[in-house]
Amino acid sequence: MNKTFFSLSIAFCCASLAPCLSHAQTSYRQLQALRKQRQKAVAQYGQSATGIVSRYRNSLAASVPHGVADAVSLDSMTLSPYMFPVIGPGVYYKSVTADVFGLDYRMPGDDAATAVSPAMAYREMMGDNIQHALSGAYAASPWLFSYNDDMIDREEVIEDTKPVTEVKPEDLDKMYSKVDEITDVKDVVSDMTIDLKIEKPNFWSTKCEFNFKFSQNYFSEQWYKGGNNNVNLFTNLILEANYNDQKAIQWDNKLDMRLGFITASSDSIHNFLTSDDRIYLFSKLGVRAVENWYYTLSTEAKTQFLPGYRSNDRNTYSDFLAPLDAYVAIGIDFKPKLKNGNSLSAVLQPLTYKIRYIGAEDETIHASYNMRDKDFQQDFGSKVEVNAFVNVMKNFTWRSRLFFFTSYEYVESEWENNFSFSFNKYIKADLYTTWRFDDNRNKKYYDSTLGYFQFKETFMLGLTYSF
Repeated sequence: MNKTFFSLSIAFCCASLAPCLSHAQTSYRQLQALRKQRQKAVAQYGQSATGIVSRYRNSLAASVPHGVADAVSLDSMTLSPYMFPVIGPGVYYKSVTADVFGLDYRMPGDDAATAVSPAMAYREMMGDNIQHALSGAYAASPWLFSYNDDMIDREEVIEDTKPVTEVKPEDLDKMYSKVDEITDVKDVVSDMTIDLKIEKPNFWSTKCEFNFKFSQNYFSEQWYKGGNNNVNLFTNLILEANYNDQKAIQWDNKLDMRLGFITASSDSIHNFLTSDDRIYLFSKLGVRAVENWYYTLSTEAKTQFLPGYRSNDRNTYSDFLAPLDAYVAIGIDFKPKLKNGNSLSAVLQPLTYKIRYIGAEDETIHASYNMRDKDFQQDFGSKVEVNAFVNVMKNFTWRSRLFFFTSYEYVESEWENNFSFSFNKYIKADLYTTWRFDDNRNKKYYDSTLGYFQFKETFMLGLTYSF
């Protein structure tokens, strides 16, 4: 009886589950068919998308000039937004004609200090070719361009009307509290091998500039206005090494060496005279006080290379280490952050120690500097120095240095200016002017017109190399 009842129960359950199993099989087959249909749709969409991208690539390749197409692979031009002016609606861009027909004042090497990646170089090359292609199309087929910049500028931009959700600090604290603190990088990358190399930033910047300039004049004996034959040579080497940790410490170092010669047929004693002779070494350490103000300790020394003479005069008026002027000063420096490569440094140093040494036995030199019967002189006083560099134009710069020292018994001051115009990377014209005031000299150097003021001007054209 029990076996019969158990058999009937199994038969009844199987009869009851049969429709459910049949329905499950039907649903599974439908799901499989739907999945295959979806895979087919995705494949068709992928093929369509690939076709769209392929046609867009072909349009880009057809629009790019041969010079660019040969240098750059087709994949690198995929979906480039810089091609929009060529393949987009016909728009007349005023900037295209301005750039093509305008003058480029950039000198070769202006961007030498900036590393240019291959992508940036390709972008600039492609931009130049696109501009020339558009300018040619403007001239050949102007009717194709029915829009212009002004029409685009007048279009209104539809702003997003969605309210901006303001994030409150307390909300950020709640978010941060839910983030687990990472104490070991291995917790994130599991068992991966990590090779970290930490490089210390280089806070040093160096600069070297070498100038060689030459000028020559020749007059025949019968030249109707007369004249004095001369040859003028000038060399200048500037070395700079500056440290700036962008936080608290600045250390500026500079070595400026100049040497110039001039020949004059009217001078019967000397074959040549020095037109410019200088050795100048400067070092300044600054510690930030607040904002753009620095406490400074500076040292500087200056002398010359060769003996200094006057035309048709055998006396020596200066020489190497005759004199040697050295300064040690403490004060404060104002160095604001300026744009476009301009710089300014205004130093006020109320505590300044100056020494002057004459390492020559020539009495003319000693008398010239009011140091008869002594080789060494020291003074305490105050000093002001202002250094400025201004990029007037991309190829025209102005460098100025104002120096003022007083021992409260005499004043020694110089104002140097260098106006430089670069024709290209290697050819440059320079105008040097120097005003000097020094009332610590012999009375015979007093001029009835200028007093103790002195002036020197030099204009040179020649070669320049910087790195």
